[in-house]
Amino acid sequence: MKTGTPAIQRAASLVPLPALLTELGVDPDAVLAGTGVAADALKPDVFIPYAAYLAILDNAVRITGREDFGLLLGRRQTLAALGPLGRVMRHAATLGEAMAEFAAFQIGNSTGGTVYLIRAERDVVLGYGIYDPAIRASPYVHDVVLAVGCCLLAELTRGAVEPEELLSSRAAPKDLKPYRILGRCPIRFGQTQTGLVLGAANLGLAPPEADDALHGAALADLAPDLAAARKKMRGLVAHVLRHLLLVDRAKMGDVASYLGIHPRSLRRRLREEGTTFEAIRDEVRYTAARELLRLGALSITDIAVALDYASASSFVHAFRRWSGTTPTEWRDRAGRMR
Repeated sequence: MKTGTPAIQRAASLVPLPALLTELGVDPDAVLAGTGVAADALKPDVFIPYAAYLAILDNAVRITGREDFGLLLGRRQTLAALGPLGRVMRHAATLGEAMAEFAAFQIGNSTGGTVYLIRAERDVVLGYGIYDPAIRASPYVHDVVLAVGCCLLAELTRGAVEPEELLSSRAAPKDLKPYRILGRCPIRFGQTQTGLVLGAANLGLAPPEADDALHGAALADLAPDLAAARKKMRGLVAHVLRHLLLVDRAKMGDVASYLGIHPRSLRRRLREEGTTFEAIRDEVRYTAARELLRLGALSITDIAVALDYASASSFVHAFRRWSGTTPTEWRDRAGRMR
């Protein structure tokens, strides 16, 4: 299956990594070995391959022996780690605006994983999904996501708002005690998405540092990175498709509407980049399917629903076309290779 430019990730979230590893008695160079990332690359404004980012997390867990490493790392994150986007969120007029901007502008920080908002009547899910086809599924990134989300929410509201529930696509770990650092809300593992469930009534809360002038200045600082990330329509479509699959909006008209362009314009721009909407959707579905299969917590039927298939048989047929085997056979083989 044809893929695009390798996905990248802002290294800012790994800035606390060396200090944390040193506290745990581990040489940071041992964790970085084989990832292609040097210690001097762990800076706020440096971008690294997204696949390397996940490999670093896996190495850290393996070498430290700490299954809760993702939680420990995520708990050290701040809005400052997001660069200009963090300042945009800090000075937003409301919590809802901050979360919406996090989702809309996060592509400037990562082209391998997407932050999104799914609104329901009483709740909002601030979620995260991976769409980089180069990745091997890692349960630990889901721990990082939850820990980072809880920290950012606490920083934005000075503790006034807490999640009502946490969702994780990873299987439940044997020891749940480390997850207590995330707060008092329940955590549900083995879900179709990873994220924080927030009460919609909280979205109107004004962050303590809300400031129109500083917010506008931060948006101006963010503009160059955002323009560069959005230059390729192929990557932008993949970025938004990952979560639109979850809400039954995975047709080209849905994506075009979400991006604010006409479907014909979308098809033309993708053709100019040498691809099609259908090819990108297949790639995103295949990437998400492999991750969910490796994480091992969902049934084939649940995965089919999460990827916006009408039936499990439709998903199985598509997966066989992509991989040459069935989802069940692929998961069994992946399990034996661990």
